[in-house]
Amino acid sequence: MGFVDELALELFFVAFIGFLMDYTVIAIYRDYKARYVTKSNSKLSIESHLQGSIYMFAAIAVFILVMGFYGEMTWNLPGAYNLLFYDPFIMLGIVTLGFVLSVKYNQKLQYVGLIALFMGLVLIEYGISGYNLGYTKSPIALLGLYTAFGIAGIFAYPTTLVMDKYRENGSNKPLNKSWIIYIVIFLVFLTLGSLLAAYTGGAAIPAHLAAPP
Repeated sequence: MGFVDELALELFFVAFIGFLMDYTVIAIYRDYKARYVTKSNSKLSIESHLQGSIYMFAAIAVFILVMGFYGEMTWNLPGAYNLLFYDPFIMLGIVTLGFVLSVKYNQKLQYVGLIALFMGLVLIEYGISGYNLGYTKSPIALLGLYTAFGIAGIFAYPTTLVMDKYRENGSNKPLNKSWIIYIVIFLVFLTLGSLLAAYTGGAAIPAHLAAPP
């Protein structure tokens, strides 16, 4: 089977997973706000939102891992673009699969968050290196994409700590404001990275359709 550049499609799936996580966390926060802020006595249903989302997360994780390993092994274009994109792409697939399994088998999410933190640091390094080496015609977009997802990965750790706390004992106390700030930072940079991924993927479509490798 010959090599086909699926970068645009893969960037869309990076965006999809970011938007799906945004949707899930915001849905959980709405339940939290209803219970602790507006005092509506509604149930905080973290588990129902997590369980409802994991099948779509699982489907995307499988796609990412299959296409990630395919891209790593079959890349035949000049340069190390496969390392620049597919190394982080596979990392994303692994951490997403870990999230799915942790929710499915009712395990602590903080371990997934911890690995996401380390992967976030690595991702920022990839972005800086790609920017310094001039690996793209849009270096600012590249740096922004990798940095945004890197920061989101770092703040995934405190976000998972909060989720674990409320999943396990449904704490009767509202969150400290500092924890809410961590979650907001996570959502902001996750959304920014997802938008940049979608924009970059969309920009690549015309060129890829006109001259496929």
